[in-house]
Amino acid sequence: MKKLYITAAAAALFSAAALAAPQGFNGGQGVAGGPQGFNNAAPNTVAAVKSQAYDDQIVTLQGRLTKHLQKDHYEFTDLQGNTIEVELDDDQDWSNIAKDQLIEIVGEVDKDLLSISIDVKRAVPVQQ
Repeated sequence: MKKLYITAAAAALFSAAALAAPQGFNGGQGVAGGPQGFNNAAPNTVAAVKSQAYDDQIVTLQGRLTKHLQKDHYEFTDLQGNTIEVELDDDQDWSNIAKDQLIEIVGEVDKDLLSISIDVKRAVPVQQ
């Protein structure tokens, strides 16, 4: 019986320390509406996408479609003048945007061994 009391007292003592620990994530500014504790600001320029982005990362960029490359592939030029290839899915209607119009794109980074491009999921004109 004495062993039972010692075991119960030890369990209570150790569980109290575990419950006193802070809960959740601490520090860092995350994405608005996302979980707290992560400093994961996505790159927002073409240069940052090329140097920092990882495969399948969602990015938001502002710029213009400046050249048609092939089928559904275009050249996107950001506000700093840097370019990247983007793919506009041919299943969507892109008639709301035009060549050289200032737009905001949201897309997924497609990073291969020798190239990097963005699969555009959404593109909207920017109101000036």
